[in-house]
Amino acid sequence: MDFTNYLIGLLTGVSVTTFFLGKECYKYYTKYTIQQKQLDRVLKLNDKIKKIKTMNSNETSNLNVGI
Repeated sequence: MDFTNYLIGLLTGVSVTTFFLGKECYKYYTKYTIQQKQLDRVLKLNDKIKKIKTMNSNETSNLNVGI
């Protein structure tokens, strides 16, 4: 009986620990992916700004800036 209670307690402890570790790993994963998407957007915007700066004035006047 003591051995059965020990196994049940051990299994419960492992399950709870796994749940909390998985929860923390998922939180880190979502935070990392959101930051990666934001970084990609900033890099893409930076590339567009560099491209606009390198254009000559004729090409810049024809550029649609969303107005």
